[in-house]
Amino acid sequence: MLIGCGPREMDVILAVRKVTGQSLWHSRVLARQAPVSLLGGVSAYRAQSAVALLQSAGARAEWRQEPEPGDRTAPLP
Repeated sequence: MLIGCGPREMDVILAVRKVTGQSLWHSRVLARQAPVSLLGGVSAYRAQSAVALLQSAGARAEWRQEPEPGDRTAPLP
């Protein structure tokens, strides 16, 4: 779950691209729609790795077992 971009928006967009496999444009759209769920139905290891990558890029991100009702989810590539 991407909560927010923080001050390093371009770094976060590139991290979103790496995590989701989406285009740079789509990754930018996702990052700006935060809070948004980026991955669904993946292993706990992959989810925690994605959170670590996003946080290292300056994003506020967290891992949730299941998306909460009303959360937006990115389509899988």
